[in-house]
Amino acid sequence: MVHGIELDRSRYPLVVMRSGMDFIQSDWDELMKGMTQLIRAGPFGLINDIRGSRMPDAVQRRAITQMYVDYEHETRAHLLASGVVGDSRVVNGVITALNWLKPTPHPFKVFSTFIEAERWVLQHFSHDLRRQVMSQSIQGAAG
Repeated sequence: MVHGIELDRSRYPLVVMRSGMDFIQSDWDELMKGMTQLIRAGPFGLINDIRGSRMPDAVQRRAITQMYVDYEHETRAHLLASGVVGDSRVVNGVITALNWLKPTPHPFKVFSTFIEAERWVLQHFSHDLRRQVMSQSIQGAAG
């Protein structure tokens, strides 16, 4: 179980975000700083695993929107794809509907399993970036 918000870069350029039910605003602020760093650094893909998480409040949703505004060029260039993994059909439906209303500047899709999300996000990576993720996975398993 995740407490707060975790931005796991261990398989970079594949990044996994997980959050629990108990994250607070300072956790969210740190997440926004981490996302800004990633967006500015270079190409990556994101899997947002929202299973067991609560939805961001209005202030937090505005922070996401503002990040997209402030870093539009970098986001378009560097965020290759974002997959959301959820365990609620209602939440998944809401997220999908919101994306239809205000599409993201990068490929975005909702999934019911982590494996499906990972496969889809990795399809948006170059061969070299996929190889880098696999290398990180092997190093992580060996360490």
